Amino acid sequence: MNNSFENHISKTIEPVLAAVSDSGLDSANTESRIMLISGLERIFASLPKGRGWASYPFNTLTLSTAFQPIMSVAERRCVGYEGLLRAHNLTGQALKPETVFALSANHQEELFLDWLCRGLHMRNFANLANQQGMIFLNAYPEAAVEDPHHPEVFAKMIEFYGVQPSQIVIEILETGVSDEAHLVDAVNLYRKLGCKIAIDDFGIGYSNFDRLWRLRPDFVKLDRSVIQIAVHDSHTRLVLCNMVKLIHECGAKVVIEGIEERAEAIVALAAGADYLQGFYFAHPGQTAMPESLSQNMFVSLHNTMAELIDADNDETAAQATDVSQRALTEHHDLLVNAADAVARGDDFADATAAFLAMPHALRAYLMSGDDTDAPISRIVLDMVEDEDLAAIAAPCSASEHLKRVLRRTLAEPSVVQINPTLKDVDAGTRTTTISTLTLSYGFSHQGKLMVLCGDVIIQKSASPSTPRLPETRGSISGAYGANPPQRPHLFL
Repeated sequence: MNNSFENHISKTIEPVLAAVSDSGLDSANTESRIMLISGLERIFASLPKGRGWASYPFNTLTLSTAFQPIMSVAERRCVGYEGLLRAHNLTGQALKPETVFALSANHQEELFLDWLCRGLHMRNFANLANQQGMIFLNAYPEAAVEDPHHPEVFAKMIEFYGVQPSQIVIEILETGVSDEAHLVDAVNLYRKLGCKIAIDDFGIGYSNFDRLWRLRPDFVKLDRSVIQIAVHDSHTRLVLCNMVKLIHECGAKVVIEGIEERAEAIVALAAGADYLQGFYFAHPGQTAMPESLSQNMFVSLHNTMAELIDADNDETAAQATDVSQRALTEHHDLLVNAADAVARGDDFADATAAFLAMPHALRAYLMSGDDTDAPISRIVLDMVEDEDLAAIAAPCSASEHLKRVLRRTLAEPSVVQINPTLKDVDAGTRTTTISTLTLSYGFSHQGKLMVLCGDVIIQKSASPSTPRLPETRGSISGAYGANPPQRPHLFL
C-alpha cells in the first residue's frame, strides 16, 4: 500500500474513531463500532479507486457487481443503473444476495457487507461508458440506520470513488426496521450529503403510504409482482394506475421494475410510469446501454401502443364531424368529473347531468368491469339519456360494440378512451342516420371495477323532429322497456 493511500485511509478513519471514543458508548457498543471501522479500512485497502472490474473475497465467496439499466420514459434512453450484487462460491455457483446476507456471522458483519456492496458498486461504476447518469445503491434499513452514527464514513466513500453525490440514489428496501425514526435520520443524512432517495420493492411486505409521507423519496420502485398481475388482470391495472397517481401526488417519480415482457412494458407505459427497468430492456451486466438501442425500443413500444389504441377505429374523433375537438375535450373532462362523482357515491343522474347538458351528448351509462363475458343486460348497470334523442337505439342493441369498448377501457383504465363510431337509424323518423362515438373511462367504486361511458353524436342529417319518450332521464326502464336488466343498488 502506498503512503498517499495509507494517508487517505487514515484521514477517513481517524475522525470516526474519535467520534466513537467521544460518544460515551458502553464498551460492547464501542467494540462493535471499532470492528465496523476496521472493516471499512479493509474495503478501502482492497478496492482502491481505478478502472477494471473489481471483486472482493468475502468468506468463501467472491463478490462482484452487475449493473442493470434504468430507462427514462420521457427521454427514451437509459439514465441510470442499479448496482446489483453478484456472488459465487468456490465451485462457481451463483448465490442470491439475500442468501449472502444470511451467511453473515453477526449483525456487525451484515452491516459491513452492506457498506462493502455500496463501495464495490461505486468503484465499478467508473467502468461504464456513461458515468454521468444515476447509480442506484441498495441499503438494507438496519444498515441504513447505522449511518447517522458515523456520517463521515459514507461521505468519504463517495469522495474517494469520485462519484458525484447528486448521481447517487440510495434505495431503502421495503422491509421492516426496528426504529422508523432512525430511518428518517438516515434519509436526512443522505439528503444532506446530496444524494437522492428511493423506496424499493413497494407494493409488497411492509409497503404503506405512511412511509412515503415520512421519507419523502424522490423515487418509488414498484415490485415486479404488481406489473406481473396487472398484465392479466384489469382490476389490478386500475389499481396500478391509481397507485402511480398517488405516488406522483406524494412528489415522487415511479420506477416499475421487473419488466420481462413486451406486454408488461406497454402496461407500465399506459399506467404513467416515469422509469422502466427489467430483463425486457437489458439483463444486468458490465456494459453500458447503447442509446440507439434505447431509442429504437421506445419507438417500437409507442408504435405498438398507437396500434392498440387505433385498432378497429374506422372513424375517430379526428375525422370531420359536427363536434369540434374543443367540444369533444369538454365532453372528455365532464365524463371524468362524472366518474369521480359516482365514486363519491353521488346519484348517477346527478353525477352525469353536466355531461348530458352538453349539446351533442346522447346518453351516459355505467358498465360493470368484473365479468366481460356476461350478457349486456347484466353488464349495463345504469343509464340516463337526452330525452329529445331517446328514440336512438340504446347501447344494448350493439352488444359487440359495447364489449369492445369494455375490453379496450379495461386494458388502459383511468384514461378516457375514444372508441369507434356507430351509425344508428333514428327510431322516431326511420330516415335519419345518426353517427355516434363512445367515450369511456375506467374507475373503482366500492371495490368494484366500473366503466363509465358517454355517447356523443358526431354526425346527424337534417330530419323531422323526434318524438319524446317519457320517463327516460334517470330511469333505466325508458331504455329497456318493460324488462330492464337487474342491477345492484349502487346509487340509492
